[in-house]
Amino acid sequence: MASVPYDKEAVLKSLREKIRRAAAKGIAKEDVWSKHDIPSLSAERVVRHRYNPETRQFTKDETIVKIEKKPFTHGAMRHCFRMKKLATPPASASNHRFHSYGWSRASNYVAKCYMRRGKIDTSQSGIDAVLSDIILQYEAMHWATKFNTTKAPKKIDFIRAYAIEFVDRPKKPMFAVERFVDGSDSYGNGFLKHNTNAGFVDLEEHRKTPQIFSAYSFYASEGTRLVADVQGVGDLYTDPQVLSIDYRFGDGDLGPRGMALFFKTFRHCDLSDGLGIPVFPLSRNEKKNQSKYTDEESTLSEDASADLEDELKCKFRALDENRQRRKSVLMRPIDIKSDHSIGTAKRSNISDMSKVIKKSMKLPPTTVIQRTKSDVDEISCSLVMGLTDTVFDHRAFHRYESGDLKPRRAKAPEKSEDDDRRTRGMRKTVFDKSMMKVVAAPMSINEETKSNLGKVHYHLALLHGMDRFPEIVQSHGENAEDAPSHDIFSVIFHLCHAASLYNVSACLSLARARVGLDTFVSPLLKTNVPIDFESSKEFCERAMASKHSIAAPKVAAGCLLYQIIEDEGTAGDVEKIKILEETLSLMKLIVEEDKMMKEHAEKESRGKAAGFQVGDKTEGNYFMEGSFYPGVIVDVAEDGNSVVIKYDDDQSQETLTNENVRSLEPPPEILAALTHRLSDEEALGTVNTDEQCLFEDYDLMAKLAELKEKTGERSDATTLFQDAAELAMNAGKMTTANNWSMRAASLEG
Repeated sequence: MASVPYDKEAVLKSLREKIRRAAAKGIAKEDVWSKHDIPSLSAERVVRHRYNPETRQFTKDETIVKIEKKPFTHGAMRHCFRMKKLATPPASASNHRFHSYGWSRASNYVAKCYMRRGKIDTSQSGIDAVLSDIILQYEAMHWATKFNTTKAPKKIDFIRAYAIEFVDRPKKPMFAVERFVDGSDSYGNGFLKHNTNAGFVDLEEHRKTPQIFSAYSFYASEGTRLVADVQGVGDLYTDPQVLSIDYRFGDGDLGPRGMALFFKTFRHCDLSDGLGIPVFPLSRNEKKNQSKYTDEESTLSEDASADLEDELKCKFRALDENRQRRKSVLMRPIDIKSDHSIGTAKRSNISDMSKVIKKSMKLPPTTVIQRTKSDVDEISCSLVMGLTDTVFDHRAFHRYESGDLKPRRAKAPEKSEDDDRRTRGMRKTVFDKSMMKVVAAPMSINEETKSNLGKVHYHLALLHGMDRFPEIVQSHGENAEDAPSHDIFSVIFHLCHAASLYNVSACLSLARARVGLDTFVSPLLKTNVPIDFESSKEFCERAMASKHSIAAPKVAAGCLLYQIIEDEGTAGDVEKIKILEETLSLMKLIVEEDKMMKEHAEKESRGKAAGFQVGDKTEGNYFMEGSFYPGVIVDVAEDGNSVVIKYDDDQSQETLTNENVRSLEPPPEILAALTHRLSDEEALGTVNTDEQCLFEDYDLMAKLAELKEKTGERSDATTLFQDAAELAMNAGKMTTANNWSMRAASLEG
């Protein structure tokens, strides 16, 4: 067959014709805001603030807008104004005429400002709130862009948002701005909420893409982010909430606890398999509970009836109310009868550990709930898994050992008696178009992702322990009054999964339960986990070996480990010395971490709009080569748009624009420790007593000094006794300090 010659001119002519038709169609379309006569308003000069998620910095430019003086709607937090902004043609535009239709053809925007006592909030906190909204939107856009590079059948996008500062108005108020979107999607649906930051998943519209995107954002970000509260028209979304492992995205950021709520209700499917997203393990009872829900039922034990009224309310008011709900979604359901939080709040770490551990060695625990053989087997298997490193092999991705994806055929829509042939054909077409055409490789699961997955499993165990999911509880025929308040098997399952991923808090809780001690995670844990001192020691050692954790809980694990081996009386002096030295080194690390936290808190207190300052620790794009190296800011330009950075490695200096410099932040575990927004005490009504240290630093030093003296290392023993005496004196323990000083003096003599 003869090939058809390629006619370049004909192709260009056809392309120009298509562009002309699209432009004409856009011009002919009626402006939905034409009756408000916004073009007749006076124009105002504004400074636009746009966020770059890569550098974590804002860039500024000027533009002109026209905005109404009075809001057209408002919620409890924000007022919304209609606004128009002239489009700026790109430098490479071939048809500038298309961009020059004036204000009558200018794009419609919604400008939102925070209110305080009936007026626009121009305080620093109000400015930070607006900028936080912009960061959320850009973060979501960033992960949506990455999602669109996959083989997913549907592409998604978030409405572009930025902040505008009215520089000619008093106090220079700041608004968040985004395009006004109306209409419906290809299925005739208007504005829809697909999921929330608290685990609600819409099951009525059968939309897989929004849920898969949320799961994808978690793994693509190495477990540091999860985009939730996905809502909008079709696959164009707005007003998301980004969950982060370090709680950096405002009051609605529920951190790993919000991620846990999402994954508990997330249903792994053919699309997530096709994209290479791993399966998030759920307990046997969680799987049973998830499978019994029909399409008409909710998957979360919270009252989501307010969401059903969204169609009857102004969309922007509904979004504002949704933002307020984000802050309180961790409250336990109202209908819970059992309340052990009062007793839990009173539990504290037991001071005389020796007596408790020795007693637990003699007395077996009592069982408070009936357990079947399969329940016992599940607990045993979980505890073994908790001490085994997690491996993300092909089974985690529903694949064969060869690496090929296992065929998982989605169930086709069932026939209805009143369906005609045409309707069934249309349904099949839609069903077929939603399938993956190409199978992607399994997503990469590195050490940071594993660490963050461990946090999610741990927080899911916490949520079970605080009675968050009463619908999961298996009664086994007990009277309703005697039934447990929560599913202890799911608690153990997720604690062990977290421990297998080296989560320190989970290891510590299991270590305590294995020696018969209380743990704040659940009052049922110690009575349903068999005593095993060797296993407890292994969990302590696993906690201390974790690379992704602050030092404080690892110190608690070291103290517990030392107490166990001391009470057993079988460990030698060398083993004891090793544990004490490691625990004391971790105690010193706590001081360094506290310093890092203080420095970061001072930087954050300056506000997001302050920009770089001399002394800030940053990373610079060295010679614009694309590689960022750590350094410190030594000078800032008068306009604030460029800085001089001195690199740490060779002390060389370089002048860079702000776009090529990004903040050097502490590790995520340090940032997470900075926030008290969702501390265990506030969220669960109790202090995390598991992580309290059993000994003071001077006690450990004195114990180590005695062992050093015993092994003949007199010089080290003398120094340790002296240091212990000084610390004890600072703590007001004068008698103890005097005794240790005398011990040091006798060794010197």
